[in-house]
Amino acid sequence: MDGHAKWECGTCGQQHAGVAMVFGPQAPDPWLQATQAERDAGELNSDMCVLEIKGEWHYFLRGHIEIPILDVPGEVFSWSVWVSVSEESIQQVADHWEDPARASLPPLFGWLCNELPYKQSTISTPTLVHSRDPGVVPFIQLDPSVDHPLVGEQGMGITLHRLAEINHLVEVEAP
Repeated sequence: MDGHAKWECGTCGQQHAGVAMVFGPQAPDPWLQATQAERDAGELNSDMCVLEIKGEWHYFLRGHIEIPILDVPGEVFSWSVWVSVSEESIQQVADHWEDPARASLPPLFGWLCNELPYKQSTISTPTLVHSRDPGVVPFIQLDPSVDHPLVGEQGMGITLHRLAEINHLVEVEAP
């Protein structure tokens, strides 16, 4: 969708401007909450993060929670989020970073590490991280057994109206 397009919402009947199809924080929440000394000892890039907190190392990967847009078949909205993974998992990812066959690796277990704008906390939601081809961020699959609106949205999809609501929530919460 064009960021400048307008569309009429079938739910509220109002005109909405184009909507962003990807939102997400630039770092995992523990990085944002860390002291400057902890950040200086860690590392953050656009795909991975390593952080020592109270003598324990934590490892994070960025990926996308993809949510189908019901009004626009084939389109998805993505939360670009960070998940914590084990040291073994981050090493496996690093070892296969440029491997053309990395998409065939088994999924990795992780915990969602970003608070998203939902009434119920999204922190520590269990996930599976599915590697994709080099250059494509991993797909984050939320545990479908968890009773959370975000899990329901990933499984069932959302309307353009809900996407406009998410856009508004993110704009309101932006610094």
